[in-house]
Amino acid sequence: MTATPPPRFHTPRRPERPSYGRAIDRTSTGLGRPLMPWQRRAVDVATEIDPDTGRFAYPLVIISVPRQSGKTALTLATAFHRGLLLPNGRVWFTAQTGMHARDSFLEMARPAKITPFGRLFDLKRGAGDTRIEFAHNMSQLRPHPPTEDSLHSKQSDLNLIDEAWVFGQAEAEALMAAITPTQATRPMRQTIILSTRGTAASTWFHGLIESAKDNPRVCLVDYGIGPDDDPADLDVIAAAHPAYGHTVDMAALQDAQDQLSPGEFARAYGNRPTGAAELIWPADLWARCQTVDRIPDMPVCFAAAVSIDRTETAIAAAVVVDGVPFAEVVDVLPGTEGGAARLAQLTERHDHTGPWIDRGGPSATLAAECDRDALPFTEATTRDVSVAHGDMYDRVMSGRIRCRVHPSLTSAVSAAAWRNLGDGGRAFGRRASAGSIAALEAVALAAHGAAHDVPMPAPMIWTPNA
Repeated sequence: MTATPPPRFHTPRRPERPSYGRAIDRTSTGLGRPLMPWQRRAVDVATEIDPDTGRFAYPLVIISVPRQSGKTALTLATAFHRGLLLPNGRVWFTAQTGMHARDSFLEMARPAKITPFGRLFDLKRGAGDTRIEFAHNMSQLRPHPPTEDSLHSKQSDLNLIDEAWVFGQAEAEALMAAITPTQATRPMRQTIILSTRGTAASTWFHGLIESAKDNPRVCLVDYGIGPDDDPADLDVIAAAHPAYGHTVDMAALQDAQDQLSPGEFARAYGNRPTGAAELIWPADLWARCQTVDRIPDMPVCFAAAVSIDRTETAIAAAVVVDGVPFAEVVDVLPGTEGGAARLAQLTERHDHTGPWIDRGGPSATLAAECDRDALPFTEATTRDVSVAHGDMYDRVMSGRIRCRVHPSLTSAVSAAAWRNLGDGGRAFGRRASAGSIAALEAVALAAHGAAHDVPMPAPMIWTPNA
């Protein structure tokens, strides 16, 4: 058995504080398996009592570990600990969706029913009333959807949030707005957030981790590889994985590495955050399509796109040189104001008939602004968008496009993900992506428009000799 690796950061234990952690050292899996060393260490610190108040020393606990570390087992153990400890206790569990929360809750609860703890509680499985209830003290453990109104008029002593990396900032703030008032009158209140690190979209969870490092009232447990470690080295992964040598072996790591992309493997088993779950194309192929050269001085096609959160408007230009599109980001404006005026300025300067705009998405307001200003533009249909995105993908994969380097385009490519359009069609997904992809959308549409607007050669007319 290997030694448990040290966490990357752990709130120091203060010896003068007693712990309730020992009360749960045989409830980890619901099947009687003892806690692993990292789990014991985590609960020993998370359940410390402040001797001055008699309450938990850490109202907020953040646990970030790689996949297959025993996070689910620790969740069940902690929930049982609180349910057994507190009279009329209220423990709530949530995850990425209400369905996920209920399924995960039942996955934990059913095995626990056949342990010695099974006689202490009743398990209800109703679709609208799934819960564990302890008969001796009337405490309850229940799942709930991660919505702002899901705990309205409820009370809670412990709130468990699983898979926190999936929540966007707005969703997370709504969830915390639901949880916080329920704890106001409960002296032993605590919130425990558990998750593997996420993508660039996981700003809320990653921000919590960073702020916790300087907050003595937050317990942070964080295992995983460092930023300079090689995620392809399985020995490095094993050394940082707290369950390695206990429930995870080298064969399991090898199988996971074989089945996952390098980025997803680093995130899932190294607990290293990534820019996006999957890059839309290999980084080396994208790199060969990039250039620092300016777009050639020739007839140009413009396109514009508004980000889904409406924080920026990207404008791109493209030309076709020897059958190969050459595109660049011309401007990225904050918000949505001034987009039509800037497009009017560009099209007049370059004698262009009108930019391409997707009226069906967030750019609809930009299109309406162009209508009001009597600025002609080409309305991109859903088919145009799908073709433009697919064509750009194919061209990057084959090296048949040139894109001038721009920070907004680099960021968009790192964040981009696909969405399905049905019947095999797909496009860059605004909601599925880990950030704004407006620059990428504008470049793809400009390149498509440039290729679409290439004039056909004049026909050769042959006349017979007189």
